[in-house]
Amino acid sequence: MNILPKRFVINKQKIKTAQWLEMIGCPSSIDATYDGYTGVKYYKFPVTSGARYGAYPDVTKDYEAFKHKMIVETINEKRKPFGGLRVLKLFLDNFATGAKWDTKFSMDFPGRDKLGRVQYARYNEKVVTGNYLSNNIYGFLCALIGIPEKMSKFIARIYSKGFLEPFISGKLPDKKLLKFSDPVSDQQAVSSGYKDFREWKGKTILKNLLY
Repeated sequence: MNILPKRFVINKQKIKTAQWLEMIGCPSSIDATYDGYTGVKYYKFPVTSGARYGAYPDVTKDYEAFKHKMIVETINEKRKPFGGLRVLKLFLDNFATGAKWDTKFSMDFPGRDKLGRVQYARYNEKVVTGNYLSNNIYGFLCALIGIPEKMSKFIARIYSKGFLEPFISGKLPDKKLLKFSDPVSDQQAVSSGYKDFREWKGKTILKNLLY
C-alpha cells in the first residue's frame, strides 16, 4: 500500500549524500557496516520473508526505470574523453553506502525500518531485499562496461572492508570496517546482475553506444 503521495518528490541527485541522509533521518556519515534505519518509504514493506506473497509491494517497474537512468548515465560518461576513468569515479561516488545508487536509501525500494529490520519487496516475481537490488544493479552495470564478474566481486569485497574509503570519504577505515566481510548473499546478487545483463544485451540497441 502506498503510504506517501507520489507528488511528494525529492530529487536526490541534486542533494549531497550527507544532506540526503540527514533529511531521511540517518547518520550523515555511514559505511558498509551500517545496519540501521534507511529512511521513509513510499510503500509499506514487510519485515519478514514469510508474509503472504501479495503483501509485498511490486517494485519491478520502479526498479527497471531506475536502472534505465543509471544505464544512460553510465553510457554518457563512458563516451566522454577518458570515459573509463569517468565511469570508475561515477561508480565510487554513487555506489557507496547511502549514496544515490544505493537502493536501500531510496523511498521507492526496501531497506531497513526504524528498528533495523530488513524490509522485503517483490521484483520479477521474487521476494527480495534492498541489498539484493543494490548489488544486482552493481553487477549489471559492471557487466555493461566490461568489468569481469570476478573482478567486480573482488572490488565489492575490498569496498566492504573499507579499502576504498580514502577515495570515497577521504578517511581511513576503522577496525570495525576492516573486520567486515561482504555477505555471500550480496556476492550472489552481483552474479544475478551479470545474468540479467546477458539476457538484456540482446534485446536493446543501447549496448552499441558503449563501444
